[in-house]
Amino acid sequence: MASSTYRASTSAAVVLLVVLAGCTDEEAPVEPPKFSHAPEDAKRADPYEHSTSRFGAVPLHAGFSPDPRVVGGTAVGEVTAQLIHRKCKGWISETPDYLLDADTAFFQLHVLGRSRSDVLLVVRKPDGTVLCNDNRRGTKDPMIRSDFPIGTTQVWIGVREEGVTANYRLGFSEVKWKSSSIPLPEAN
Repeated sequence: MASSTYRASTSAAVVLLVVLAGCTDEEAPVEPPKFSHAPEDAKRADPYEHSTSRFGAVPLHAGFSPDPRVVGGTAVGEVTAQLIHRKCKGWISETPDYLLDADTAFFQLHVLGRSRSDVLLVVRKPDGTVLCNDNRRGTKDPMIRSDFPIGTTQVWIGVREEGVTANYRLGFSEVKWKSSSIPLPEAN
């Protein structure tokens, strides 16, 4: 009997300590402590993670029509494309030109830029994967063919030199097609 009384009083003391530990006059810190340096493996802040787009969103789902879906805009050389990925060459706008909003996944979606000027294409998928293309074989039109997951993909059309602008057409297609399927934009 003494043993069960000892266990009961010990259990009550533990419960009382737990309750009292939660009842202090000090407020819990609202912000996590700040360190003088970031850990070595910490990722850099992504300046484009929540960005809007210059010309809007292109909502797509599997089997979309018309195919190709074509939109247009004007590329501007504001910042180096290397801000998105070190291997991307050329200049792009600070904000993505378009957001590809896919509500279904795509297998081998074609994204093609067409311009009277030499332009480049930079695409960043929802998982952070970046794809760049300057010229497709035999043409100055950039094209990327890749799988695209459900989510929002950022798309930039860029130019070769800082400060330059170029009118373009941007096409999306699920089938193999030629750049001539997309009309050239008006002259700059």
